[in-house]
Amino acid sequence: VEINPNSSASGFGGLFAKGKSPSGKSLKTIDEAVGVYLNKYPKKTDRSRSSNADWGMPTQDLDKAKYKVAKDKQMGKVFSDVDESNLKATYQELAKVYGEDVAFQMVKDQPLILAASRANFQPSLEAFIVNFGDEEARAMIARNPGLLFVKPSDAESSEDLTMKMSYIVAATRPFGPVLLYGLLLLVCEPAIEAVSGLPIRQTLFGF
Repeated sequence: VEINPNSSASGFGGLFAKGKSPSGKSLKTIDEAVGVYLNKYPKKTDRSRSSNADWGMPTQDLDKAKYKVAKDKQMGKVFSDVDESNLKATYQELAKVYGEDVAFQMVKDQPLILAASRANFQPSLEAFIVNFGDEEARAMIARNPGLLFVKPSDAESSEDLTMKMSYIVAATRPFGPVLLYGLLLLVCEPAIEAVSGLPIRQTLFGF
């Protein structure tokens, strides 16, 4: 996969609305975007705890103190359990900041972003813009929507590696996570070897 780190918008430049998506206006893709999310992350709060979930589990520790065992038959919420009104509100904010076309594509690429804190979208983008410029920052986030989870304080300290990783994420997306993790291993290999002392490259590749 050939990655060009010098390209700025990488095909996204003409799509950015720079926050001009009018609030209060019904978005054409809002129901479809929420549907993409719910199809990927259906609500799990209605799941019942299995009747044999506690089989084989110890009931007390070595000091004879009894462990607390869950009595509630209903399982609790998980991170992806977001009600539909919040999903819509987050998508509206996303479209307001990045434009509807880009927002919808980002949801298709990484649906979980609708569980991110929408209050961080604008301030985090502004922090990225300080480091990379307007179009470049927007294109970077469009390539790697996972950056929407980054807090403004962390976005302020972002470096060139953040930009380069966005190209890697975008280029490997059609091939699934296996290729991405493999490339990440190669990128991080020197640091891992230095910390662990294990000859990863020699062990895996023989050189």
